[in-house]
Amino acid sequence: MNRRDGLVPTILAGALFGTTVPVIKLELNSNIPPELFLELRFAIASAMIFLLPQRKDWVGWGLHRSRSIWIVGLINAAGYVTQFQGQVLVSSSNAALIISTAALMIPLLSLFHVREKLGQRKVAGVVTGFVGTALVVTRGETLVLGSSEFLGDLLIVFTAVTIALVFVLSKKLVEKSGARPVTSGMLLLTSLFVLPTLPLDQNRTVNFSLTEWLGIVYLAVFATVGGYYFFMKGLESVSPTVSSIILPIEVIVAVILSVILFKDPFNLYSATGAVLIIAGVGLVSTAT
Repeated sequence: MNRRDGLVPTILAGALFGTTVPVIKLELNSNIPPELFLELRFAIASAMIFLLPQRKDWVGWGLHRSRSIWIVGLINAAGYVTQFQGQVLVSSSNAALIISTAALMIPLLSLFHVREKLGQRKVAGVVTGFVGTALVVTRGETLVLGSSEFLGDLLIVFTAVTIALVFVLSKKLVEKSGARPVTSGMLLLTSLFVLPTLPLDQNRTVNFSLTEWLGIVYLAVFATVGGYYFFMKGLESVSPTVSSIILPIEVIVAVILSVILFKDPFNLYSATGAVLIIAGVGLVSTAT
């Protein structure tokens, strides 16, 4: 597979992942328990793997003897726990914008992990993006450190760090074992590591409406199995930094849907920050 072939599934993954933030917010607004919601998403996605006609190509039992896949699964689970808790407290568009800053962290991590060069364009993108992040988080106002919204922003920032780590650490796994086994292994382990967080839920209801179940199934089947498969498929032939082009696509889709669904407000500072983040991520993702 050449680099161009790898960009197609990466772009598809970005579009699918872009729908997740607003769908998660829509579900959380209905007072669904965040951790149970998260566990159902990954449990259904994991079960889906075993129902696929070509499940033998997806299940690589030998891969689970690798310490690396367990580390990636744990990091991925931690990131989703903080994302779901954080999205209870912040707007959908803000969450999407902060999550996209993972692309700014990937070149820095790749520099140390895979010795990927950090050129002037990437440096400019990282600086531009982080300035934009500061504007989105502060909205031009004095930070209230104890506020729930600031706590939510911090939780989403942690999610962005975990996403960057998953991008970088998954590269060698995918090159060695292929996209399908790594995808199924990560989904299964993420579900396993999320289980102990269920007691964090204050609302323990399991009486979900049809709409809530449809949201869970959509996230599990399309955004999780589909999104992660296309993401890992792209990693077979492109670097972690190039694959981070997924993030500007994701944030554009997520912000557009968030504005349509939730009428998320933007002031001059947050709008400027959004433009800087997208520009910074674009610079990083398209740098050669």
